[in-house]
Amino acid sequence: MPLSFPSVGIQNMSMRLRRVVAVSESPFTLDTQVNVHQGARWEAEISLPPLNHLDARAIQAFIVGLKGREGTFTFGNPLHTSTLSNGAVSSAAIRAETFELSAGASDEVQAGTYFELNSYLYIVTETKVANEATLNFQPPLRSAVTGSLPVKYNLPKSLWRMTSNDIGWSINEASIYGFTFACVEAL
Repeated sequence: MPLSFPSVGIQNMSMRLRRVVAVSESPFTLDTQVNVHQGARWEAEISLPPLNHLDARAIQAFIVGLKGREGTFTFGNPLHTSTLSNGAVSSAAIRAETFELSAGASDEVQAGTYFELNSYLYIVTETKVANEATLNFQPPLRSAVTGSLPVKYNLPKSLWRMTSNDIGWSINEASIYGFTFACVEAL
Protein backbone atom coordinates (compact mmCIF):
# COMPACT_ATOMS: atom_id res chain seq x y z
CA MET A 1 0.00 0.00 0.00
CA PRO A 2 -0.69 2.52 -1.27
CA LEU A 3 -2.01 1.14 -4.55
CA SER A 4 -1.80 3.14 -7.76
CA PHE A 5 -5.11 4.08 -9.35
CA PRO A 6 -5.54 2.15 -12.64
CA SER A 7 -5.17 4.19 -15.82
CA VAL A 8 -8.73 4.05 -17.20
CA GLY A 9 -9.65 7.74 -17.05
CA ILE A 10 -12.63 9.24 -15.30
CA GLN A 11 -16.03 10.11 -16.67
CA ASN A 12 -17.21 12.36 -13.87
CA MET A 13 -15.79 13.59 -10.60
CA SER A 14 -17.10 15.86 -7.88
CA MET A 15 -14.60 17.12 -5.35
CA ARG A 16 -14.80 19.28 -2.25
CA LEU A 17 -12.69 20.46 0.66
CA ARG A 18 -14.47 19.64 3.92
CA ARG A 19 -13.67 21.72 7.00
CA VAL A 20 -14.57 21.39 10.66
CA VAL A 21 -16.04 24.74 11.72
CA ALA A 22 -18.63 25.17 14.48
CA VAL A 23 -20.97 28.17 14.43
CA SER A 24 -23.34 29.02 17.25
CA GLU A 25 -25.96 31.74 16.94
CA SER A 26 -27.78 33.54 19.72
CA PRO A 27 -31.57 33.11 19.34
CA PHE A 28 -32.05 36.60 20.81
CA THR A 29 -29.43 38.81 19.18
CA LEU A 30 -28.46 36.63 16.21
CA ASP A 31 -24.81 37.28 17.09
CA THR A 32 -22.59 34.42 16.02
CA GLN A 33 -19.57 32.75 17.49
CA VAL A 34 -17.29 30.81 15.13
CA ASN A 35 -14.88 28.10 16.28
CA VAL A 36 -12.47 26.94 13.62
CA HIS A 37 -11.07 23.47 14.31
CA GLN A 38 -8.02 21.90 12.68
CA GLY A 39 -9.84 19.37 10.52
CA ALA A 40 -9.83 19.78 6.73
CA ARG A 41 -9.74 17.08 4.05
CA TRP A 42 -10.50 16.49 0.38
CA GLU A 43 -13.53 14.33 -0.47
CA ALA A 44 -14.59 13.04 -3.89
CA GLU A 45 -17.13 10.97 -5.78
CA ILE A 46 -15.72 9.38 -8.92
CA SER A 47 -17.50 7.74 -11.86
CA LEU A 48 -15.43 5.82 -14.36
CA PRO A 49 -16.32 5.61 -18.05
CA PRO A 50 -18.19 2.48 -19.21
CA LEU A 51 -15.66 -0.33 -19.35
CA ASN A 52 -15.52 -3.63 -21.20
CA HIS A 53 -14.88 -6.85 -19.32
CA LEU A 54 -11.11 -6.80 -19.82
CA ASP A 55 -10.67 -3.21 -18.56
CA ALA A 56 -13.13 -3.76 -15.72
CA ARG A 57 -11.06 -6.63 -14.34
CA ALA A 58 -8.22 -4.22 -13.44
CA ILE A 59 -10.67 -1.95 -11.58
CA GLN A 60 -12.31 -4.88 -9.79
CA ALA A 61 -8.90 -6.14 -8.65
CA PHE A 62 -7.95 -2.62 -7.52
CA ILE A 63 -11.17 -2.12 -5.51
CA VAL A 64 -11.09 -5.56 -3.92
CA GLY A 65 -7.35 -5.16 -3.21
CA LEU A 66 -8.06 -2.07 -1.11
CA LYS A 67 -9.97 -4.26 1.38
CA GLY A 68 -12.65 -1.63 1.97
CA ARG A 69 -11.45 1.30 4.05
CA GLU A 70 -8.26 -0.47 5.14
CA GLY A 71 -6.14 0.24 2.08
CA THR A 72 -5.04 3.50 0.53
CA PHE A 73 -4.35 4.61 -3.02
CA THR A 74 -2.79 7.53 -4.86
CA PHE A 75 -5.07 9.53 -7.12
CA GLY A 76 -5.23 12.94 -8.74
CA ASN A 77 -7.48 14.60 -11.26
CA PRO A 78 -5.99 13.81 -14.70
CA LEU A 79 -7.04 17.29 -15.90
CA HIS A 80 -4.72 19.09 -13.46
CA THR A 81 -1.80 19.42 -15.84
CA SER A 82 0.74 22.21 -15.62
CA THR A 83 3.85 23.37 -17.43
CA LEU A 84 5.22 25.00 -14.28
CA SER A 85 8.64 23.80 -13.25
CA ASN A 86 8.59 21.96 -9.96
CA GLY A 87 9.69 24.00 -6.98
CA ALA A 88 10.91 23.13 -3.52
CA VAL A 89 10.25 24.23 0.03
CA SER A 90 12.91 23.81 2.70
CA SER A 91 10.93 24.47 5.87
CA ALA A 92 7.35 25.05 7.01
CA ALA A 93 5.40 24.38 10.18
CA ILE A 94 2.57 21.85 10.41
CA ARG A 95 -0.80 23.50 9.63
CA ALA A 96 0.92 26.40 7.85
CA GLU A 97 -1.12 28.04 5.07
CA THR A 98 1.88 29.70 3.42
CA PHE A 99 5.50 28.82 2.84
CA GLU A 100 8.54 30.25 1.10
CA LEU A 101 9.70 28.44 -2.03
CA SER A 102 13.41 27.75 -1.84
CA ALA A 103 13.51 26.76 -5.54
CA GLY A 104 11.14 27.49 -8.41
CA ALA A 105 10.21 30.99 -7.22
CA SER A 106 10.83 32.51 -10.66
CA ASP A 107 7.52 31.15 -12.07
CA GLU A 108 4.15 32.84 -11.67
CA VAL A 109 1.69 30.43 -10.03
CA GLN A 110 -1.97 31.25 -10.66
CA ALA A 111 -4.62 31.00 -7.94
CA GLY A 112 -6.49 27.73 -8.41
CA THR A 113 -3.35 25.77 -9.34
CA TYR A 114 -3.12 22.42 -7.60
CA PHE A 115 0.16 21.04 -6.30
CA GLU A 116 1.45 18.01 -4.45
CA LEU A 117 3.74 18.18 -1.45
CA ASN A 118 4.76 15.13 0.57
CA SER A 119 2.00 12.99 -1.06
CA TYR A 120 -0.84 15.41 -0.28
CA LEU A 121 -2.90 17.69 -2.52
CA TYR A 122 -3.14 21.46 -2.06
CA ILE A 123 -4.61 24.38 -4.02
CA VAL A 124 -3.02 27.82 -4.42
CA THR A 125 -5.37 30.51 -3.03
CA GLU A 126 -3.59 33.67 -4.23
CA THR A 127 -1.60 34.21 -7.40
CA LYS A 128 2.14 34.16 -6.70
CA VAL A 129 3.87 36.58 -9.03
CA ALA A 130 7.16 35.68 -10.68
CA ASN A 131 10.26 36.00 -8.49
CA GLU A 132 8.17 36.20 -5.31
CA ALA A 133 8.75 33.26 -2.96
CA THR A 134 5.58 33.16 -0.80
CA LEU A 135 2.95 30.60 -1.81
CA ASN A 136 -0.53 30.77 -0.16
CA PHE A 137 -2.53 27.53 -0.21
CA GLN A 138 -5.23 25.35 1.36
CA PRO A 139 -5.81 23.02 3.15
CA PRO A 140 -3.29 23.67 5.92
CA LEU A 141 -0.02 21.76 5.67
CA ARG A 142 -0.41 18.13 6.79
CA SER A 143 3.08 17.76 8.27
CA ALA A 144 6.04 19.97 9.08
CA VAL A 145 8.73 20.38 6.43
CA THR A 146 12.22 20.29 7.92
CA GLY A 147 14.28 19.46 4.82
CA SER A 148 13.96 20.30 1.16
CA LEU A 149 10.76 18.77 -0.32
CA PRO A 150 9.65 19.03 -3.95
CA VAL A 151 6.48 20.94 -4.88
CA LYS A 152 4.94 19.09 -7.85
CA TYR A 153 2.52 21.05 -10.07
CA ASN A 154 1.93 18.64 -12.97
CA LEU A 155 -0.61 15.87 -12.26
CA PRO A 156 -0.49 16.25 -8.46
CA LYS A 157 -1.86 13.39 -6.38
CA SER A 158 -2.92 12.73 -2.85
CA LEU A 159 -3.37 9.69 -0.67
CA TRP A 160 -7.00 8.46 -0.56
CA ARG A 161 -9.15 5.75 0.99
CA MET A 162 -12.67 4.54 0.23
CA THR A 163 -15.51 5.93 2.37
CA SER A 164 -17.20 2.55 2.68
CA ASN A 165 -16.22 -1.05 3.22
CA ASP A 166 -18.99 -2.05 0.78
CA ILE A 167 -17.86 -1.34 -2.77
CA GLY A 168 -19.64 -2.69 -5.84
CA TRP A 169 -20.17 -2.16 -9.56
CA SER A 170 -22.86 -2.62 -12.18
CA ILE A 171 -22.87 -4.86 -15.25
CA ASN A 172 -25.38 -4.74 -18.11
CA GLU A 173 -26.37 -7.35 -20.70
CA ALA A 174 -23.76 -6.05 -23.15
CA SER A 175 -21.01 -6.80 -20.57
CA ILE A 176 -20.39 -3.09 -19.99
CA TYR A 177 -19.30 -2.32 -16.45
CA GLY A 178 -20.02 0.82 -14.44
CA PHE A 179 -18.04 1.96 -11.41
CA THR A 180 -18.93 4.83 -9.06
CA PHE A 181 -17.36 5.24 -5.64
CA ALA A 182 -16.69 7.81 -2.94
CA CYS A 183 -13.33 8.41 -1.31
CA VAL A 184 -11.71 10.75 1.21
CA GLU A 185 -8.18 11.94 1.71
CA ALA A 186 -6.30 9.52 3.96
CA LEU A 187 -4.81 11.62 6.74
